[in-house]
Amino acid sequence: MKRLSVIGLSVAMLSSLALSACGKTETNNGGTSTTTATATSAAATATPAAPAKTVKLKFWGGVPEESGPKAVVDKWNAANKDIQVEYVRFVNDEPGNTKLETALLSTNDAPDLYVSYSDANLDRRITSGMAEPLDDLIKKVNFDVNGIIGANNLIKKDNKTYYLPGAKSLQVMFFNKAMLDAAGEKIPTDWTWDEYVALGKKLTKPGQIGAYLNPTWEPIAIDVLLSAQPNNAYFAADGSSNLNNPALKKGLEVQKQLLDAKAMVPYAEGIANKLQPQDELLKGRTAMVYSGTYLFRYIKDDKAYPDRKFTVAFAPVPQMEKGKNVNGGGFSDYISINAKSANKEAAMKFLDWYLKEGNLEMVAGGRIPSNLKSDINKVADIIIADKGQYFDKDSFMSVLKGNYTYKLTTKTTALAEQRKALMEEAEKYFMNVQPLDKTVETIKKKADDAIKAATK
Repeated sequence: MKRLSVIGLSVAMLSSLALSACGKTETNNGGTSTTTATATSAAATATPAAPAKTVKLKFWGGVPEESGPKAVVDKWNAANKDIQVEYVRFVNDEPGNTKLETALLSTNDAPDLYVSYSDANLDRRITSGMAEPLDDLIKKVNFDVNGIIGANNLIKKDNKTYYLPGAKSLQVMFFNKAMLDAAGEKIPTDWTWDEYVALGKKLTKPGQIGAYLNPTWEPIAIDVLLSAQPNNAYFAADGSSNLNNPALKKGLEVQKQLLDAKAMVPYAEGIANKLQPQDELLKGRTAMVYSGTYLFRYIKDDKAYPDRKFTVAFAPVPQMEKGKNVNGGGFSDYISINAKSANKEAAMKFLDWYLKEGNLEMVAGGRIPSNLKSDINKVADIIIADKGQYFDKDSFMSVLKGNYTYKLTTKTTALAEQRKALMEEAEKYFMNVQPLDKTVETIKKKADDAIKAATK
């Protein structure tokens, strides 16, 4: 403003001097003009302001675009012409996560924001310098971490914040209610892992499997361990591996009992055929499926599953002891900003909006907002939408409003290596290659060796 005032004053002075020397000049229409050659020249050389440059962000996530992300970026882009976001989907499996990390290391067309879906992947990306510390950026946008996420629900590393969770993921048992009714069983509400095994066996009959768990996920043993020790389940009090905990051994036995009774989809068959929980449940092949809230969106898909004559019922995860530590899953969709991004502040503005209101657009696809202020009744209405005929509403609301103990992982030493040891050795046990005690012993040794190697 000061510079413009000086220019204006200079032009006025030149005009005044010219007028006093030359007087008024004739115009073509007989009027008079007070514009001088000097003033005209000054106006002609003024440089117009450059238009504001649009910042373009790339946001990588594993959710299909049509299940919420497209609605998110469309809503943001319509209201923020100066910061435009493009969503890029990667498949949340091993090749997909490798693709994401290759992109993060790239200097060309790399993500500005991205989502990690497991503690192990998140920790590896932080340790490898792929995630920007967010604390200063959080202050700049005045994001209320405690009010929106809850400070106790956020895990820091070296006292720094490297992510903010975009969703709250519940672990849920899904039932074909017609099969449950035919067996004379009620929807479980407060039950144990032993009762889970008994129900899986009872629901099994020719052409119908009682229970399903995706064999490419961590064995159900981790969930049993979490129901016994929700905090830092992978670690014992002395910092060594906790993967010889009696609860983990119990969990391996739970899965093996169902496999041996042919009450769970055979391990090798599940791996070879890449069977998915939504298909096993909604095509009427399995009575009881253990999965997460993302499966809600498939329940509504009557194009992919058009011949259903049953509703889906819902139950919380079983416990080691009734009334103790109902494992509800935890906060998920860990959103980080790429440490190499040239547009970190713009990325933080988008993330701030996403966590306060933008992720409501993800609800229809089965993502429950991490925002503690979200109206759970509104969330339920969005999820069900006009497909209420497929939902057992009472059990659905009971699961959404349940009182859960969420997992908390503050120790991350060799987490990926420990998980790998568990997966490899559990598979040998399930395939009858290795006995249970040897399996647990080997898992513990591999995990401890990994911890020692990481702390040298």
